[in-house]
Amino acid sequence: MSDKKQMDNTVELQDLVYAPLGAIAGANIQLSSSIVDLLASTGDLSTDQSGEKVVKLRTIQMMYEQLRSDSMNNSVADCIGLEVPLLSIYPLSALKVSKTKVSFGAEIRGMQNTADGLKIFTQVSSANQRAGASQPQISYEVELDSAGVSEGLARFVDILNTQSMPKLLSSRPVDNTGRRLAGQELEDYQRTLASSRRESELVAKLGEVRELIRTQNNTLQRETGMSFDEYKENLEHLQESNAAAEVPEAYRQIERFQPISAELEAELNELRMQIVKKNVTQAAQEE
Repeated sequence: MSDKKQMDNTVELQDLVYAPLGAIAGANIQLSSSIVDLLASTGDLSTDQSGEKVVKLRTIQMMYEQLRSDSMNNSVADCIGLEVPLLSIYPLSALKVSKTKVSFGAEIRGMQNTADGLKIFTQVSSANQRAGASQPQISYEVELDSAGVSEGLARFVDILNTQSMPKLLSSRPVDNTGRRLAGQELEDYQRTLASSRRESELVAKLGEVRELIRTQNNTLQRETGMSFDEYKENLEHLQESNAAAEVPEAYRQIERFQPISAELEAELNELRMQIVKKNVTQAAQEE
């Protein structure tokens, strides 16, 4: 074999030593960038108003049913929806090369003086190479370890988790076993629910009117020293003694809202009586 051909099969010693180090550094960079690629894969790339690239995270909708008792002590199945970003449920972890062992032998095949100094040319070999083998040999031992998730990314995922709030999508009446109500059972439930809602509305309205009457009665007492009933009893005498005197506005307001209060109270009593009759009838049928 000629000297020129022999030198063509060699590599400079410093390149042979630094090559594994460069490969390890490059591997760590590539492994670290994989976590960035994973983050980008959980969203869609777009641009904001300023033209900067942003990743809009994709979300996944998850639903589940939850049984509860309504105001009438009936069973209701609520469909609960939870919309979460894919990033918050992906297993995030990066790899890094934590330990590397490179084993090889090198034969010095030549030296050369240059302006940069002495260059030594070598060829990879192995002390365990069998006789007659012509191919150089080299062995690597690489240990990989989990690099974990960065603190910034962990905090961001925590924010996503706290922002994912469940919301009620729909509700359906069911029996105690979770079976959906239908037919006459559903109609009875809807009528009972409508009556309960109307009862709540009447109670709220009646409370508002009674509070208004109470407030105006207090105002009338401060202005005249008499309650509504007292002023009404003495109204004719007051008008005769002072024909120019006007009836206080508080008195007029009470006069206006008392009939409304009476109507609401009568409707509420009638509705409650119907509910009691229906419950009694239903209990008798079940027995």
